[in-house]
Amino acid sequence: MTILQDIKAGAIPAHLTVDQVYDLTAAGVFAENEKFELIDGEIVPMAAAKADWHAVMTSRLTRRLVRALPDELRLFVEPSVTLSPVRLLEPDLAVWEKGGLPRQVRGPDLLLVIEVADSSLGYDLRVKAPLYAEHGVPDYWVVDAVRQTIRTHRAPVDGRYTDVDEHEADQPVAALLAGVTIRLADLD
Repeated sequence: MTILQDIKAGAIPAHLTVDQVYDLTAAGVFAENEKFELIDGEIVPMAAAKADWHAVMTSRLTRRLVRALPDELRLFVEPSVTLSPVRLLEPDLAVWEKGGLPRQVRGPDLLLVIEVADSSLGYDLRVKAPLYAEHGVPDYWVVDAVRQTIRTHRAPVDGRYTDVDEHEADQPVAALLAGVTIRLADLD
């Protein structure tokens, strides 16, 4: 029985795979703009509405990164990225090499992942950071849109980041990507 047949029969599985989520989305069970992540096979709803601070900070970071990235890299806004067959996350911003499709990239392919936090700070630090570390994302930032700080997470080892630093708005933060430096105080 396929996942669609199960759902039509009234049996919704407790755990899903990323492929099943894509199949259900294509069949119209999930709306394409529905906000959720898949963590260890379980659907985790995400806030559909973003606070003003979140939207402003994401816009400012997007503008800066687009201007700074070399031609061989691309910035994606709210992409669905597959970390494993049962993990599908949707970071606010992600950078990977030109040509890679969101469904194809994996942890090490994600050269920079940024979560912009206002109300989601604890979730981004305690839940998402270990997931990104476990899957080898080399450079993970949590930008606190309210406090105006960047917490960088680097050097993933055994499911945790071994190099974590917090930077104030007036401090420049160099990404592991060549030529990309962000200073929150300078963003317009």
